[in-house]
Amino acid sequence: MLSDADLHTQLKLLQQQHQALQADYRDLQAEKQKQETSADLWLKQRTRELQAEALEQKKAETLQRVFYRIAERAAADLSFYDFLHSVHSLLGELLYAKNCYVCLYDAQKNLKDFPYYVDERDGDTLQRSNVPYRRGLTEFVLSTDRPQIINAKRLQALQASGEVTEGSGDMSFSSWLGVPMHIRGVVGGILAVQGYEPGIEYSASDADILSFVANHVSSAIERYQALDELRKSEERYRTVIENVGVGVVVIQDSRMVFANPSLVRIVGHPLDYLLSNPFTAAVHPDDVPAMLDRHQRRLRGENVESFYGFRVITQQGEVRSLELSAVKIEWSKRDATLLFVVDATARLQAEQTQRLTLQKQSELNDMKSRFISVASHEFRTPLAIILSSAELLKYYGDRLPEAEKYEVIGTIENGVQRMTRMLDRVLLLGKAEAQMLEFQPRELDLTALCRSMVEDARTQQPKATCTMETQFTDMPTAGLFDEKLLRHIFGNLLSNAIKYSPQGGTVSFRVFPQDQHMVFEVADQGIGIPADEIPHLFEPFHRASNVGDIQGTGLGLAIVKNAVDLHKGSIQVSSSAQHGTCFSIRI
Repeated sequence: MLSDADLHTQLKLLQQQHQALQADYRDLQAEKQKQETSADLWLKQRTRELQAEALEQKKAETLQRVFYRIAERAAADLSFYDFLHSVHSLLGELLYAKNCYVCLYDAQKNLKDFPYYVDERDGDTLQRSNVPYRRGLTEFVLSTDRPQIINAKRLQALQASGEVTEGSGDMSFSSWLGVPMHIRGVVGGILAVQGYEPGIEYSASDADILSFVANHVSSAIERYQALDELRKSEERYRTVIENVGVGVVVIQDSRMVFANPSLVRIVGHPLDYLLSNPFTAAVHPDDVPAMLDRHQRRLRGENVESFYGFRVITQQGEVRSLELSAVKIEWSKRDATLLFVVDATARLQAEQTQRLTLQKQSELNDMKSRFISVASHEFRTPLAIILSSAELLKYYGDRLPEAEKYEVIGTIENGVQRMTRMLDRVLLLGKAEAQMLEFQPRELDLTALCRSMVEDARTQQPKATCTMETQFTDMPTAGLFDEKLLRHIFGNLLSNAIKYSPQGGTVSFRVFPQDQHMVFEVADQGIGIPADEIPHLFEPFHRASNVGDIQGTGLGLAIVKNAVDLHKGSIQVSSSAQHGTCFSIRI
């Protein structure tokens, strides 16, 4: 049995152990509390981190969605204002953007434009286009080329430093955020938002977001500017095409798919007619095969002349001569032909007139040469005879018998008459060429006149060996004719028939009615006319190459032709060398 002292000692030991256990317990409780506190803090921290991550994830998703929708709007066929309006609406999902504007800056002109401006206080009172460059918040962003967050305090500091002294609009905002927009590599504008309510405070994160949006808007602005330039270019091109004097047409699938107003004017048909019919609808039928052949060969890639002429028939039936140049092009991603068309009618007519004038001048020169040749010959011969006869009378007149003297005088008279006849014919032809030859028809006894002309022809050439035959059957007793002109016509034809029949033969003169006309035929069996010279037969001073020494001026048939024309008649010639000639006149 333990003593009291031992019991006391054991009790004290137990108390010490108890105290130690309590201390350990307290330490354990403290450690437990510490661990619980640490776990709670970690849990809260982790919760905050997860919430932040979720917020960032949501924010990133929102950014991605907004940027996608901005890109989608940029690709849509929206007006520039409608696009910016949609950007403003989407921007509100990312930050406070009740008030927003877009400014574009032209550095060359030093002017600003505001294609989009929404402000709850400024309204529509501010200038929106061609705004001068000043010292405002917009200019501050443009000059610094950095995002700028402005509150009331910073605005005062900027105003005090002189950096912002010409701000426009209501400047009592709570916070203002502007970011630069880079367009085609340079600062070309800004995107800005602002708020007037208390508590609005933009952050650096907001500036980053707005900068991202500004990049997207800048790309869209470049696209809109490019489209605007293209549109203006197309308008300028269309203005030029529609106002140029040259016809412009595009042909595809054998139809016109485009034609400018000048082509409509040149071709002389309405536009709807040209576009709704084959492209050859107005082309002259004789020119269609060649045009189709060239068109098809060009489309096949063959080598075809790019410039040629053709004719069209206008709606009024007028024939016009056109010229075109053609080239193969692509139209709406398919092969087509581009044509440039000019009206060459006036030019070709002028060229034709010029050619005729030159030809006429050449003919006049030839006629002048022939006239000089004929006149010199025709005048020289009788003048020589007259001169020799005059000298004979002068020196031997007193010794000449009367008969020979009268014969010499007769020779002089014949020479004078020959020269007079030639001058009369020249004057008569001059009148005819100048359209001064008068046509004075009257009632005539045609049979009596024809017989009289035959007798005159016999009398003028009494030494002729020809036999004259006449046939005046079924002739009217009278008719309306110009006696003077008829004598010119048949006096010349009958005289020529006799003169160019040196070997004799028969000269016939037939007159008969036919189809309400009178037909006059003078035929001979003389030397005839070479076939290649018949087209020149009625030219003044023209004489056939086979006339030899037979006298003549080459004026008679030219006078005949003019006299027949005055009667509105026609003349035909059939002849062959050495077989005779027949002139047939219908009056």
